[in-house]
Amino acid sequence: MLLTLDGEGALYMQVYRSLKQQILAGRLREGERLPASRLLADSLGVSRNVVLQGYDQLKSEGFIVGRVGAGTRVADHLATADVRTGLAAARRRGETVSAVRLTEQANIALAYWQARAQPGTLPTRALDYDFRYGDVEVDPLSARIWRRLSGHLFTHSVHQYGHPQGEPVLREIIAEYAGAGRGCDCDPGQVCIVNGSQQALDILARMFLSPDSQVIVEEPGYPGARTAFQATGATLVPVPVDLAGIKVGQFPDPGSANGLIYVTPSHQFPTGSILSLPRRLALLEWAEQHNRFILEDDYDGEFRYAGRPIPALQGLDPAGRTLYVGTFSKVLFPALRIGYVILPGNLVEPFVGLRWLCDRHTATHQQRVLAAFIREGHYERHLRRMRKRYQGRRRALIDALHQAFGAEIELHGTNAGLHLLVWFREDALAAGESTLIAAARAAGVGVYPVSPLYQRPPGRLGLLFGYGGIPEARIAPGIARLRRVFAALR
Repeated sequence: MLLTLDGEGALYMQVYRSLKQQILAGRLREGERLPASRLLADSLGVSRNVVLQGYDQLKSEGFIVGRVGAGTRVADHLATADVRTGLAAARRRGETVSAVRLTEQANIALAYWQARAQPGTLPTRALDYDFRYGDVEVDPLSARIWRRLSGHLFTHSVHQYGHPQGEPVLREIIAEYAGAGRGCDCDPGQVCIVNGSQQALDILARMFLSPDSQVIVEEPGYPGARTAFQATGATLVPVPVDLAGIKVGQFPDPGSANGLIYVTPSHQFPTGSILSLPRRLALLEWAEQHNRFILEDDYDGEFRYAGRPIPALQGLDPAGRTLYVGTFSKVLFPALRIGYVILPGNLVEPFVGLRWLCDRHTATHQQRVLAAFIREGHYERHLRRMRKRYQGRRRALIDALHQAFGAEIELHGTNAGLHLLVWFREDALAAGESTLIAAARAAGVGVYPVSPLYQRPPGRLGLLFGYGGIPEARIAPGIARLRRVFAALR
């Protein structure tokens, strides 16, 4: 038994208080046998008489009992049982610690987490049709190949610490892939491996931002990025997005403040618009003129279904002011938690230093499996299969929405990505957004509003429909049921 003496007063009272706290906290349960007095005295470095006096005090208050041949035990049916149980539960909840003062960063992160994880926002039963955005399908064939490579590559060399910048073999493969597939201009020395794109956003925020910083962000935009920026104390400056992407012409005068520009140019989240070439060039020019870095979040640039692929902004940047963030979560599976950052050469070491302080490195074994998966051609074949599969779901969703709602809706972001944004006519629903979401859930249909992604409410009903995680055969019946929910609310 581990007991700590508090150093206050007589030794026997210290023994008494320590044992009493163990009993009240529930760590010594009713009927549990206490150590023999001689053993406890040896472990505490006190005389046996000290322990016996402490035991006597506990006996006099009814906390313990001594029986001949049975030793000393915690009393059954303690009068203080209710107090003890309540105290233990309160300690687990943290209520016995008064006046906890969290940092502003912790409070911002807590609010973001609670907004995403409130029990009331989660379905109480499995939904028949869930159009949650961000979900993807795990391809069975790719999963089998991954398991085979995983077993084959689990050798002694992956059991030790790795480099915080990432495994060299994976960085080489990513540099080649990003150049050929996304039009990036980089070498392996500029690539840093991270645990998903969210970690990249967090580290870059801490690299560049402070309470006197400004961050230009898209309106609407990705709340995970905004929260990472806000947690540094930086001021967010929302700039509207239209069909050609962020309106560079509406950027504010930055004054003397330092900061970043955060964009999702290949498939704006959540509207799906693609940043036009004139605006890309204007953005790069603005960044150079005002000494700003651009954080390019290419979260699902691999999925494009119409027109030519849009190259990354990073490949157009001759001044080296673009911080490119990519991820494998949307292509393979979210639990993989492997992303990467392509940085200007002089920023690699500061990034690696922060990464080492944060969590050392991404799992070495998973990096090597991913490298082999790409090198052996499985990744490209997987990508072709998933593009075809998602394209079928996208078409089925567009057709079902047009059939169900006709002229009542406008569709955005239909040419790329894994979700659509649907704007409803202003008079489409008088019952209100929250009423619709609740009624749809009650009917077994999961739909998700776009309003939480705005800093300023849009003033009309907009819903995001993800199709990455729902089978194609379930899309049309799900939309038809949603149409009936609308009709009932009217």
